[in-house]
Amino acid sequence: MDGKIHNIVFDVGMVLIDFCWEKHCRNLGFDDAVIRKFEKNMINSPYWGQLDEGTIEEADAIRGFIDCMPEYRQEIERFWQQPEKFVEEYPYAAPMIAGLKERGYKVYLLSNYPLNMYRLHWPSFRFYSLVDGYVVSAVEKLKKPDRAIYELLCSRYHLSPSECLFVDDRQVNVEAALKVGMEAVLFEGYSDFQETLRKKLAE
Repeated sequence: MDGKIHNIVFDVGMVLIDFCWEKHCRNLGFDDAVIRKFEKNMINSPYWGQLDEGTIEEADAIRGFIDCMPEYRQEIERFWQQPEKFVEEYPYAAPMIAGLKERGYKVYLLSNYPLNMYRLHWPSFRFYSLVDGYVVSAVEKLKKPDRAIYELLCSRYHLSPSECLFVDDRQVNVEAALKVGMEAVLFEGYSDFQETLRKKLAE
């Protein structure tokens, strides 16, 4: 291992997995109008944020979505019948983490993720069994970019922030990691990240 970084901390959604809710909608035959409504009133709604925080039950969130879009009740119910279809693991995720482990790095996950979906999805991810630890927002009732969730990861696994490289697809979460003393990079695609990772780990 080179440099001072000993731990790589990954976000999950849109870094290691595709949150492919729109693809799921299209596979169900929903048109653009439904997808636009879902994006505004479900995916980007306060209810989804509360799912990430673990402060609302999934059934209550679904009722909230229906209250916001009563004309799409049937589509909402169909959408939620197959939550396993909401995500797909990126093919590079497990090999990338396995490669980092082989080089001697510890790998952790720090993710905003709804509780029921975490329980359903994560055991199916090939990278899940490779990591050294993880913190899930809905389990802890904390979410990024709250400083406390980064500190929880470090305290739970006895990590020094200065020895951690944090990787996330959202700038606000990257900035929060920097404020707690981590190295941090914005994930903008696998190819670009590999070059960034090479440089960071050589520092």
